[in-house]
Amino acid sequence: MLFSDFDKIVLTAFMVSLARQFTDIPYAKELAQLIETQRLVELPQQQNKGTNVLLTARVEARYKAINQVMAQYQITQILELASGLLPRGLFISSNPNITFIESDLPTMIHCKQRLVEQIIGERPNLHFLEIDATSRPSQFLKSAKQLKAGQPVMILCEGLLTHLNVAEKQLVCANVREMLEFYGGVWITPDFIDTASLMQSLQDNPDLQKLLQTGTNITGRSLIDNNFATLDQARQFADEQDFCVVEHSMLNVIDQLSCLEILGIDTEMVRKMIARASVFALTLDAA
Repeated sequence: MLFSDFDKIVLTAFMVSLARQFTDIPYAKELAQLIETQRLVELPQQQNKGTNVLLTARVEARYKAINQVMAQYQITQILELASGLLPRGLFISSNPNITFIESDLPTMIHCKQRLVEQIIGERPNLHFLEIDATSRPSQFLKSAKQLKAGQPVMILCEGLLTHLNVAEKQLVCANVREMLEFYGGVWITPDFIDTASLMQSLQDNPDLQKLLQTGTNITGRSLIDNNFATLDQARQFADEQDFCVVEHSMLNVIDQLSCLEILGIDTEMVRKMIARASVFALTLDAA
């Protein structure tokens, strides 16, 4: 499988998907097994078991924290940006009343669609679109055929913004803002990560540094330098992009993490790792 320089970001989707199989997240095992049996991509070996454990705990917490926030909104139109190998669409689209759109760069989204069809076949309410979330003019309008005007949309973004620089983040925000101006709704993402909190996590968990370095090596983009300096800076950025933000701590799902028992992970270690992590629910500033 050939990837362009920008496509290298999606390689992390394979790394995360393989880690996600050690959880009870629906369809996570099926996706990971297809990736492994079909040898879709070659990734560097994780440096030790500790790195795998931390990655699994972090991605399970992130995934379930997003789902918990989603449940607070009665929105049946969902657009997931850079959906990679996330299994959310497979599960949620089992409800025929929900329209779920997965989007990503062409190489990734076509790979994902083939995998999904092998697992569940085709569903009329599950769609796959080629969308570069940073492109201007916006490519989000490709979803107009699947979405109903006058009904709100829920936009999801899990792990994309952490790879993007400030200018690229602003492009994504502009595209999201246009969608919410037209449809209404909410943008849910854990990607407003601040370096100060992350560095504290690195001190508490040395293996996390190795995990971040692996991601940097794969993508060629620093997972530290592209974050916000502080949480206040992240909040200010969101405010400057005309969003109102409500933060939800990832600690809210600590009791839901199945990997703690599956992999024998120390709960307190994970608690420290995600203590400063949040999911942001962003809506348009009424002013």
